[in-house]
Amino acid sequence: MDNIFIINLIIGSLRDPILWILSIVLASNIISKAFKTKLFYLSIAGIVWGYIRLYVYRSFGEDFSFNESIILLLICLLLMVIMGSIIFFIFNLFKSIT
Repeated sequence: MDNIFIINLIIGSLRDPILWILSIVLASNIISKAFKTKLFYLSIAGIVWGYIRLYVYRSFGEDFSFNESIILLLICLLLMVIMGSIIFFIFNLFKSIT
């Protein structure tokens, strides 16, 4: 496992439309207005998204070790929480301007 593996995972995750769709939907005020609840939902979505990505990679014939699987799940979790939080604050900024 090297830096190229992690960089490829991050780049692939950022290009995945599931990240953007879920983070926008969960960051909006459709589900909950409390920020702690949004973080909880984003965390669950990140873990589920990580498992989906893991099994998609496995269906293409990739063989991940335990450590690589954990890194993939953590990257997906962190990206979902970070992107969702950023989008939440952007939505709140636009709401406060108008």
